[in-house]
Amino acid sequence: MSRRWLGYMLLAVAGSVGAQIVAVPPAANRAAAQARSEPVATLVAPARVPAHRIALPPPSAEEEAQLQARGAGPAAATATSTVRAKRRALAIGFPRSLPDGERPLALEGLPWQSLADGGKAAQIVIDSPGAAAIRLGVSMSTAAPGIALRFAESGGRQEVYGPYAAGMIAAAKLYWSPVLEGDSATLEIYLPPGVSPASVELRIPKISHLVSAGAALVKSEPVADIGRAGSCEVDVACVATPAASNQARAVAKLVFTDGGTTFLCTGTLLSDSAASNTPYLYTANHCMDSQEAAGSLVTYWFFDAVACQSLAVPPYIAVTGGAVLLGRSVDSDWALVRLNSPPPANAIFSAWRAEPLANSTPFAVVQHPEGDLKKFSEGSTLGYYSFSDGTSFTNARYTLGVTEPGSSGSGLLTLGGGGNFYELRGGLFGGDTSCAHPSGNDIYSRLDVALPLLAQYLTPNAANPAKKTVVVEYYYAGFDDYFITANQAEIQGLDNGAHPGWVRTGLTFLAYSDSSVAPAGVSPVCRFYLLPQFGDSHFYSADPAECAATAVKFAASWVEESAALFYIQLPDRTTGACPASTRPVYRFLNKFNQVHHRYTAEVDGRNCMYYGTNPASDKDVDCSSFPNTWLEEGYGAPPNAPVMCSPLS
Repeated sequence: MSRRWLGYMLLAVAGSVGAQIVAVPPAANRAAAQARSEPVATLVAPARVPAHRIALPPPSAEEEAQLQARGAGPAAATATSTVRAKRRALAIGFPRSLPDGERPLALEGLPWQSLADGGKAAQIVIDSPGAAAIRLGVSMSTAAPGIALRFAESGGRQEVYGPYAAGMIAAAKLYWSPVLEGDSATLEIYLPPGVSPASVELRIPKISHLVSAGAALVKSEPVADIGRAGSCEVDVACVATPAASNQARAVAKLVFTDGGTTFLCTGTLLSDSAASNTPYLYTANHCMDSQEAAGSLVTYWFFDAVACQSLAVPPYIAVTGGAVLLGRSVDSDWALVRLNSPPPANAIFSAWRAEPLANSTPFAVVQHPEGDLKKFSEGSTLGYYSFSDGTSFTNARYTLGVTEPGSSGSGLLTLGGGGNFYELRGGLFGGDTSCAHPSGNDIYSRLDVALPLLAQYLTPNAANPAKKTVVVEYYYAGFDDYFITANQAEIQGLDNGAHPGWVRTGLTFLAYSDSSVAPAGVSPVCRFYLLPQFGDSHFYSADPAECAATAVKFAASWVEESAALFYIQLPDRTTGACPASTRPVYRFLNKFNQVHHRYTAEVDGRNCMYYGTNPASDKDVDCSSFPNTWLEEGYGAPPNAPVMCSPLS
């Protein structure tokens, strides 16, 4: 497949990015009142029709063991680490492959039922013995209008979800169904009149088998999480303040699936400076670290105790539809997603403040420890905690309650508005607190560090006198290649699916769109396109001499698309040192094909790509998204050998 669609585009003026607005008040949800997040669905085929059944055997011990490996339950800290189990999302389900799942199903042989509208429907039932709930991983190559999928659960409230258009399923590399309670899950496919089953390609390569994270195998998600939190945790319903009650309406329990493993975290709905009601959700990078995870997101709202210390099942609302991963940082462990479906009408968009926190600042946390009903903790800050990669986090200690696995991403909150509401200041990264160890410390990401990269979303109406712009990274699995751009036309096309297969990685860095108002000495970044017959890739440089040499040496294969894609500062060509108030951007060459490049401002990602592991063992970074298949190119002594210097704010 050629990517010539990227070629010869002129740089558009980048969107406004500013950091002058550092605080935003809460906002009410203007959505109309509704009893549910989506209309009640039903299967279209008649009841008790024959179905094609795929019966998996009971899970093996090896399959169940995957949960502990992916972060289920407490885990011991390393000798140099204070970041324990909360550093990883709480795993509550493991992947299971279906027999011949990578092959398209033989749809012609399904027991199709003729419908009154002239269409037809067929049902596929997947059994996974012992599952409390199931998520089906589905892929389709057909996006024909009218084709739709529905999903039905066998347990719990026996809900039916859908219809989901084939185009939406086909747009995802692997589409994950809603959480379907019970150990059997039904997929129903509807074909409109005139569409033959032979023309449709459908695969179910794997499922996620949801279980308990401990010794007990079976649970129901989310109801059986009730009562799982430690005994020191306090229901929000026990805290009789309007600020706490209202903040609870901005906090959701997050369930998502990545690679077949299903995880649990906490997230907070954020307001923006335009009060647009855009559903931005703030959480941790170690929760939302891929578009697959974001695309599979299910949010549970109002999963709160109905009364203080009550274990009754609350009237919660589950919102399906996933989200778009807008930005994240491996180093600083924050992530921002935009929900594809609106939150329920009674949800609140949280206030936030992006300023440094003084030592001994009182704070609160609203969270879902172990996926339990919403809890409230409070304490005071202990200054900042610094890691060996140079990142800074807020250090915190509790006087009421703690956090636990499942609390990851929950907001560090301080009172604002004269004590009338809480403002989010960051999200839970990790720590060693528990009900058995309440005197430990937790550490939180810093919204004041994240805001420069999130300003285009959270402060869209802010001034931007320096014309800063965000450079966005995309990935295409078909070529195992990366692409970066600050061009708004390209970004919109990629985000809107105009070029299928390309997805955001969530990683970004700042640059400038206009050299006339940027700091003195910024350099234009050239972009070259490698013609398809030579490898189909892109190359970027902020060094005018390197740009000129590339144009001459590789004139037959590399075509210059832009001489000034964006503007950025250069490191010292001898030492690799970047100017003050900038962060290094590193360039790596794929060591196997010697064509593809990747550019990152993440120090932990750089370490993974250079060493194969992350030497900053005090942070325990997962290197799976930064494999050691790269060779570093840059100025100075590797691994600290950047090629560009991005503004910090």
